[in-house]
Formats: sequence, structure tokens, C-alpha cells
Amino acid sequence: MKQTMHNTRVRWVLGILIALTLAFIWSNSMQSRAVSGGMSGSLKTWLEQLLHTEISEFLLRKAAHFSEYGLLGVEFSLLLGLQHDKNGKNLQCGRNLLDFPLIGMLCAVTDETIQIFSGRGSLVSDVWIDTAGFSTGFFLTVLLFLFINHCKKSRVTGNRKG
Repeated sequence: MKQTMHNTRVRWVLGILIALTLAFIWSNSMQSRAVSGGMSGSLKTWLEQLLHTEISEFLLRKAAHFSEYGLLGVEFSLLLGLQHDKNGKNLQCGRNLLDFPLIGMLCAVTDETIQIFSGRGSLVSDVWIDTAGFSTGFFLTVLLFLFINHCKKSRVTGNRKG
């Protein structure tokens, strides 16, 4: 009972984090070209001073797309890790796992659609970068869960043998 309440709280927290991440992503897409360019320029300058090297603004913007959607993928994967089907099986194992990158793509398409209305234009390549970021974050988190579970099972099995 206590574990169920804990999982419910964690689901709520993850849901809120997902909503905040989407709000951050989509609010950036609502910025005008000038404001967005200014934000990228400021970040570029800061990173160049920090790293003592020149950074391409184009690559910085694409890395930002990839990383913010990577974070979103991690959040969705963590949420999925708490979900179970009617038989009590964790949904991180099975067919549903392959459906989740479509959520990332839907978020990316929404993002690019917002940019059309903010006067910045839309790029199909950004949808693919966003989807790749989401999928990378999502599947790396799933792999991490699987690795941790494997190590736990190995430790339990190893303890029984010894």
C-alpha cells in the first residue's frame, strides 16, 4: 500500500516535470526570431568563454533541440517505468516500448507548428532531431533500468549460490 502511494506521488511529479519541460520547449518556440536568436547568441557567448573555443550557433541550436527532447524522453521513460499492465507486468518490456517515440515526434511536430505561428518557420529536420533526442533519452533510460535490474537479479542469484 505504501509503495503504491509512493508510485502515485512519483507519477504526479513526473507528470508535472513533463508538463514543465513541454512548457519550456513550446514557450521557446513562441519567441520571435530576434528574441530566439538573442537567447542563442547569449548562450553561445557564455559557452565560448567557458570552454575557450568557438562554437557554431547552428550546432548549438540543434544540440539544444536534441538535449531538451532527450530530457523529455528520459522523463517519459521514467514515467513508463512506473506503469504496469493489467497482469502486473512492467510496460518497459514489450510492444508499448516502441510506441513511445511517436509521442516524442508528436511533441516535436507541435513544436514546429508553434514556430510557424511565431514567424520563425518550421523545419522537418528539427522534427527528426527532436525525435532522435527523445528516443535517445528514452531508450538510454530503459537500458539503464534493464541493466540495473539485471545487476540486482545477478546479485540475488549470486548470493544464493554462495
